Amino acid sequence: MTFYNTLARHVLAPSMDLIRGTHTMRCLAELEESQWWPREPIEELQAERLQRLIEHAYARVPYYRALMDERGLRPCDIQSPTDLARLPVLTKGVVRMRPADLLAEGFPDSDLRLCTTSGSTGTPLTFYGTREDQASRGIARSLRACEWAGIRLGDRQAYVGRLHEDHGRREQLLHHLGLRARRVVHVDPNSLTNDALPAIVQRLARAHLQRLTGYPASLNVIASFIEQTSGQRLAFQSVVTGGEQLTDRERHVLTRAFGTEPHSKYSTSEVFDIASECEAHSGFHIAAEDVVVEVLDDNSVPVAQGQQGRIVVTNLHNYGMPFIRYDIGDTGSLLDEKCPCGRELPRLGGLIGRRNTHLHSRSGQRISPARLYLDRLASLPVMQYQVVQEDLDTVIMHLVPAGVPSPEELAALREKVRDMFAGDFGETIRFDVQFTDRIAPGAAGEHTFVFSKIDPIEPTAPPEADAPNSNLNTL
Repeated sequence: MTFYNTLARHVLAPSMDLIRGTHTMRCLAELEESQWWPREPIEELQAERLQRLIEHAYARVPYYRALMDERGLRPCDIQSPTDLARLPVLTKGVVRMRPADLLAEGFPDSDLRLCTTSGSTGTPLTFYGTREDQASRGIARSLRACEWAGIRLGDRQAYVGRLHEDHGRREQLLHHLGLRARRVVHVDPNSLTNDALPAIVQRLARAHLQRLTGYPASLNVIASFIEQTSGQRLAFQSVVTGGEQLTDRERHVLTRAFGTEPHSKYSTSEVFDIASECEAHSGFHIAAEDVVVEVLDDNSVPVAQGQQGRIVVTNLHNYGMPFIRYDIGDTGSLLDEKCPCGRELPRLGGLIGRRNTHLHSRSGQRISPARLYLDRLASLPVMQYQVVQEDLDTVIMHLVPAGVPSPEELAALREKVRDMFAGDFGETIRFDVQFTDRIAPGAAGEHTFVFSKIDPIEPTAPPEADAPNSNLNTL
């Protein structure tokens, strides 16, 4: 550990906590200790935090109070994660239709953070997080996940992805100060054009970076360019991917190009850093101190260890808008055997989730899904969406509208979406909007809500059943 690592950990990061009014570093220290606990005390801590959340939800959240009263339940009836089966799964539809009922009564507005997400299944959503859950607990989980990949505070690193959007000038300033203190070089994924890639690779090489983080698809563009051109080589001590699922092919390409096997993180906008790979690369350790993860069948019944099912998450620290048994829209399985690393945190395997690809123009520009800011759809009467690049000249956004809109309302919605996104695709690409009544996942359960049929790096044309016909077919 260098002097700057020590400075970042014990001076700079605590100072940022003091300025922000957070306690991220205290939470990180707790997680660094609990990761080595035996399974029993981890489960006891998880159960204790779950009980507190349920008591709070019953006392302060109208949705859960009414739900438990209807079922004859009291907070004392839910003592552990196995008791959660007494409550129904929370869907995005319920969050969208009843947001006011899910907000905790009397929760300080100053601690709430309005959030939007493009949705892991192409379902845009607006919800509230809290300073405690996101800025303290969530970031601490992210820092621990990076430590598992060998990344320490203060390491020189590059981040290829969309920067976090903070509301207000003060928050934006603090965010950029944090990046500088962490010595992060940012690369906009939309800058990864054929013409710009040589300069980007040279810039990364000159910066003498130790670590690389970013979206798998964006890192794959850089890695593939290096392999195809046999140009400037980049070697990193650690590579971490997140925001979408890392494919086996991308894992191999990144390992060859950067000299180390990447670590993948599983995270959503609603629940930061749910699970992450450790140095053993043997599944994803669940942050069980802060999150309860269930894997359920189509009837919301827990499946056996190793069996694939729907991933349902309970966030133990969002007291402003509790998400209890929240269906994220991804699938996976719980692993039974112990991890070689020695940690007894439970693990996920077989993750099938969000997959996106860059869109392409005739000029060689790559348009990252992050550039589109698809979470803007959360403000519109849209239930689900999918963006499909049919060819170099045409991009279609397929929408499932909310309710039963009239022809006039559909026409107005189409124009609003066109105006909202047309400028993001450049002058050479024709952008249009089409409506459908359903967008189904792929044959393997994957959710690809942005893809290009002509991706020259990794073709990802959807299965035939998911092509944009009458029933269209998704970080």
